[in-house]
Amino acid sequence: MNFTSTIVPEELHYAFWDVNKNSLDLIKYKKFIISRMFERGKLEDVLDIVVLYGKDEVAKILENNEFLSQEGIHLAHAVLDIPLDQFKANALSKYYRSTAI
Repeated sequence: MNFTSTIVPEELHYAFWDVNKNSLDLIKYKKFIISRMFERGKLEDVLDIVVLYGKDEVAKILENNEFLSQEGIHLAHAVLDIPLDQFKANALSKYYRSTAI
């Protein structure tokens, strides 16, 4: 994929059905974009996002996202080789399940 501007390319619009895609800046909203692509993106597009932002930056953002879905966690684990216990969302999910009534 060719990232020639700071706006999310049209090829990725399918993952952002609920926001104004024309104002979705790749720099300003990188945490949202990275997380959404790992939760809703095609594998090829996820890999392009890793190339765009860099493996370390993507890993740091996903590890610290408290609301990352289980699908996003497991894809990040497989693609970026991050241990499952490194994800804040996974730790919080386990906490909430253990305190459920």
